[in-house]
Amino acid sequence: MLMDEENKREGYDLEAIMAEFRSPSPVSSDAPPEERETAEKPNTGQSRRLVMKSIDDAFTPEEAAILSTQVEERAPEPETPTPEAGPEQGQEQEPEQVRVYQPKHLRKTPSPPPPVPEPEDGDENSEVELREVADSAQTDQYAAADAGEEAPSQEEDAEKEKSAMERFLSPFYALMALIAMKREQRAGAEKQRPTVEQEAEEPLRPDPDPEKAARFYGSQMRSLAIRGRISAVLCLMMIYLSFAYSSTALPLPGALGRGLRVLSLLLLILEITVVMTGLDIFTGGLLAVARRRMGAESLVAVSCLLSMLDAVVLAIVNKPDYGIPFCAVSALSMCFALWGAYYTCKGRRTSFRVLNASRNIFTVTAERGLASDDVALLKSTRPAEGFIRRSEEADLGEYAYAILSPVLLAASLVLGLLSALVRGQAGAALHCVSILSAACATFSCTICYSVPFFVAARRLNQSGAAIAGWSGLRDVGAGHYVVITDADVFPRGTVEIDKIRILEGTFTDKVISYTGSVIAASGSELAGPFAELIRRNGYSVHRVENFAPHDGGGMVAMVNGESVFVGGGGFMNLMGIRLPQKLNTINSLFVAINGNLVGIFTIVYHPTSSVQDALVMLLHSKLEPIFAIRDFNITPSMIKSRFKMPTDKFKFPAYTERFRISAAEPDNDSRVAAVIVRDGMGPLVDVAERGRRVHLGIRAATAVSALGSILGLIIMFLLCWTRAFDSASASNVITFMVLWLLPLVLILIGMER
Repeated sequence: MLMDEENKREGYDLEAIMAEFRSPSPVSSDAPPEERETAEKPNTGQSRRLVMKSIDDAFTPEEAAILSTQVEERAPEPETPTPEAGPEQGQEQEPEQVRVYQPKHLRKTPSPPPPVPEPEDGDENSEVELREVADSAQTDQYAAADAGEEAPSQEEDAEKEKSAMERFLSPFYALMALIAMKREQRAGAEKQRPTVEQEAEEPLRPDPDPEKAARFYGSQMRSLAIRGRISAVLCLMMIYLSFAYSSTALPLPGALGRGLRVLSLLLLILEITVVMTGLDIFTGGLLAVARRRMGAESLVAVSCLLSMLDAVVLAIVNKPDYGIPFCAVSALSMCFALWGAYYTCKGRRTSFRVLNASRNIFTVTAERGLASDDVALLKSTRPAEGFIRRSEEADLGEYAYAILSPVLLAASLVLGLLSALVRGQAGAALHCVSILSAACATFSCTICYSVPFFVAARRLNQSGAAIAGWSGLRDVGAGHYVVITDADVFPRGTVEIDKIRILEGTFTDKVISYTGSVIAASGSELAGPFAELIRRNGYSVHRVENFAPHDGGGMVAMVNGESVFVGGGGFMNLMGIRLPQKLNTINSLFVAINGNLVGIFTIVYHPTSSVQDALVMLLHSKLEPIFAIRDFNITPSMIKSRFKMPTDKFKFPAYTERFRISAAEPDNDSRVAAVIVRDGMGPLVDVAERGRRVHLGIRAATAVSALGSILGLIIMFLLCWTRAFDSASASNVITFMVLWLLPLVLILIGMER
């Protein structure tokens, strides 16, 4: 009924079209010749116009050209009319031509038809060649379209009617041929797909706008949330029915408690409704099976399909020997798949929103060579291009189930048939296969990545950071070191100049300008306060030459031809410059020009609670921080006194080595692993430590999910082999798969600890 109504809305009635091709009503022999001719001749013009009008609307110009080629190949051969029905004796008559449909936008002037080449698999120009052939091959048909049609004889009525039906069905044949051709082209494209190494060498596509990407996933979230809630309510009803059938403690009202048929049909209806809520997952999983690119969604889709077929068979047979169908188990797998897609979208939207939180974005990359051969996480000002594309790459669950799903599906089919046929219970073959496939599609197979990633994205968003999906987690998880710089320990605004003392015999502007120039050349966090000091006093910055850090904890440079030393008290003593005892204070910066002490600057450092929390996290982490700090005043003893914590685990390289590490830039082949939009050590350490724990958690959750699929398959096979269908019931399988979610819960708790 729905199809008929839709056809009427499109402008044609299928029953009316078919009626035109039925045998013509008999006409009396006394009727005029014109009436007999009209009755004997099948009326196909109007029907063809109606049908082809719908095809014009349904296909693109390229696809319509291919369809017209296929229609021509199936057009019937023209027949030579009999002498009785022809014109006058001796006059030649052209054979009758069959009009073949061609869309208006593809009609061209007549030209001789070229030979039809056979397209190769995967050829990108195959459709273009077919379209050109279709344009030229139809010209002869259009040239004879205006010729008059002769009335067929009575002996040809049956054959003409058959030809009309073939012409009516030819568009559908062409459609099937088009689908087959596209499948062959897709298979050829799969063969020509570049390898993983080639994809790694190719540059990533440019990222879309972060705000648009966030809105896109936000729009998907609303639909997934509604569908997930609907499926959850339906699944609760199915769970109750499954447990009530196995236990007398739960009542089944009405006809549900009197037979298997009504219960099976009700479960079938509820599961079909759940499948409709996740129709994109269902069709995607089945298409992945057809394309031999299976994953966790394929397990869910096949499980739903087999359980629905099993419900139909059990309702027809109505024998309770094997129990009820596993519709509730498959529907629950579909429900978890919907929520897994929801949390994936929510995690990505949360991550992409971080990119719009600030204009000053730092990126985190995994680099080698900074500290031995291990991977170190480096924070830099590199653009965040590629972050969105990396976030959308396949996760660990997809990689794992791409390998495991074909094995599980094949094993469930073989073992299910083996347990049914070998054990003499052929009637339970479909039921056994359904049980095994349902046990393979564990509830955690579609959420082992999405839920941990969303939890991590939400926590990182609070600290102003985001990780680029599983690819970013993999880079962060491989890091053994994290590079800490001046701006991480004491962010902007936490360092200021308290006191300035200029010794007698020197010019104040010269001392401040020379000191600020050398500090600016060093690139330490002290450059900000000194630049502000120079600006307020109207001084200028001079050109610095031969700048070099010294392992003693200071810097040596030439300014306007004069030698300038800038450093702490220990450095000055090492360079042979005597300091007055009462002026040698902690957190002071000493300046010497041409070997003479000329100025003393007292620096005040204000510690922050976020940095203190990050340092505490580093103390309990397996990460090794590398303090590549250029400010010579920031030492282990200074951090210990300011932040009130031990610093034995913290690694402070030599002063010259700090400059080398802090000056490192990301490699050209490095890809963005995370982004940070806030200053300070807190977001960086949160990315490094939380990312490492989430990486381990997702690996553990994926391993547990895969193990649950394998164990479920083995246990259900043993129960089906021993004909213990009372134990292999839907309620017991639901209990097993729910209990198998507990490790995932423990992993999430461990991540938040």
